[in-house]
Amino acid sequence: MNKDIHKIFVDIITKELNLPTTYGTDEQGNEIPVVCIRSQNIKLYTVPYLQITVSTLQNKIFSNRKEYREENITDPETQQTITKYYEDIYINENRTMQIDMYSKNNDARDRFPEVQACLNSTYAEQMQEKYQFRIGIISDAVNLSGLDGSAELNRFTIRFNCLTWDKYTKEVDYYQSFRTQARNTNSNIFADFTIENNSIINNWKLL
Repeated sequence: MNKDIHKIFVDIITKELNLPTTYGTDEQGNEIPVVCIRSQNIKLYTVPYLQITVSTLQNKIFSNRKEYREENITDPETQQTITKYYEDIYINENRTMQIDMYSKNNDARDRFPEVQACLNSTYAEQMQEKYQFRIGIISDAVNLSGLDGSAELNRFTIRFNCLTWDKYTKEVDYYQSFRTQARNTNSNIFADFTIENNSIINNWKLL
């Protein structure tokens, strides 16, 4: 994946439910979100209309593997071929995603089945193909209205599984330069030296 999974779901829900990207700003000039990633810094319940947050409830890693590869590039200054070594780490995980819907009017109660339906929409399938992840279309919905201490607030929570993968790459010194020791068995002399690019670059240092 090359995009945050939360942002993908924000995009899917906003498009499939035909929601605006914002309700404008409040009296303090803060943007009033419609669909967003759950955060302690985002103010909710400031409007009576539907607001939706996306978050990860928990995740389980079922594959964590590492691979090495090399790439030959041309040095722009010397025009010589240089071999660079890279470490690729692949993470496969099963996430339990959570989508919360809030409203002071009846929008959350009336429209939460639409959120469940949009997980199986054509657009959701296109996003899965584009970013290589999978949505578990069987979900659970819980009515949490009144949990936040407001009798006027409707709140519904949907949870479902999502299979994702991520790739992390960085350049490494993969067997390119390392310190080592050698011993002459006849004279019992030890030496410390460095090997780089299959060559001994430091003078022998007797130990």
